[in-house]
Amino acid sequence: VDVDANSFTSEELKKALAKMKASEKAERKVSFLFLKPCTVRKKFRPIEQLKEEFEKLNMKMETDYEIMVKLISKFNSSASTLDEKVAALYDLEYYVHQV
Repeated sequence: VDVDANSFTSEELKKALAKMKASEKAERKVSFLFLKPCTVRKKFRPIEQLKEEFEKLNMKMETDYEIMVKLISKFNSSASTLDEKVAALYDLEYYVHQV
């Protein structure tokens, strides 16, 4: 048994850590609530603008929904091989898991 007065029990440490996490979450919520909509608009750009900029770079940005639609159509296609269908299902599982 450690009799040093400067040591803490595991329960005391757990409680202190829980308090720290709770206060951090509260600070994040409060700071986000006080942002004005114009401030948020300055920080983030609309998805349409991002798509246009990516097209200028010859890159097509797809949403998760668009990717899932393609994967489903690939799976349902009679021209797809068994390996392609299995790969489409694995990829689709990844996207559905995120939702």
